[in-house]
Amino acid sequence: MAGSRDPHVEGKVKRTHYSSKTELSARLFAVLDLTSEDRGLKLIPQLSRAVRRGDVLELVCTDEEGAEPGSEVNRTAYIGFVEVSEAGLLLCGDAVTVQQEEIGKVSGFDETHLPNHLNVLIRSKRLITGREMDLSLDAPITFAGIRADADRGIGF
Repeated sequence: MAGSRDPHVEGKVKRTHYSSKTELSARLFAVLDLTSEDRGLKLIPQLSRAVRRGDVLELVCTDEEGAEPGSEVNRTAYIGFVEVSEAGLLLCGDAVTVQQEEIGKVSGFDETHLPNHLNVLIRSKRLITGREMDLSLDAPITFAGIRADADRGIGF
């Protein structure tokens, strides 16, 4: 018996299909200091992931221009592990803010380590680790929501 077709895989879902969503917050509980030039992260084709309160995410930075759902990413810097504060939706194009400074935008997801944790790839202007950012434990992390009246001209 064949499974259902996935509209993300078929390219039928865009960021503009999401009318509005809440901002998602998380708490940093481990700071990382590792980079890789040949990581080989294979981002899933889906541009969103629902998360539950208490879920663990690993935040990974890249400066690769082509980092998007369905792509492979090699240049990575590891920021840290966070715990999600409440249920919500992560969406490619969401602005990621750490200690009230935007560090980049969500560009995709890698499920290599599930069910332990989800890798969230963040496209940034520069490759930088959590230690290089001088992050503090318990630092607040936010993933910007979409308001119904917001500009929805972002790619993906």
